[in-house]
Amino acid sequence: MSRRSRAIDRELARIRRREILAVLLSRAERGVLLPDEARLLRADVEAEIADSDRARRSVGGQTAAVRRLHARVEAAEQAIVEAEAERDRLADAVRQAAEGRAAA
Repeated sequence: MSRRSRAIDRELARIRRREILAVLLSRAERGVLLPDEARLLRADVEAEIADSDRARRSVGGQTAAVRRLHARVEAAEQAIVEAEAERDRLADAVRQAAEGRAAA
């Protein structure tokens, strides 16, 4: 099964779980929740909490990765600026040396 189809399956399971949760919560509000429904409600709520915790950890990891990449890009940009300045300095030195030879 591909990563995309697994993601679609997880999303469909989440949608089904949330639909069931909405029904069970409505029944709970009316006080007509059966024992089996209460167990299902608990299981689905625990699954949603676990999914939420996994998503939160994933976002934290992705945020840290973005920060690391951002720091690398900034360092690379600084290295480019320094290399260009060195290039310009060397080009000026070569030009001055050439002008000095031409004058001699």
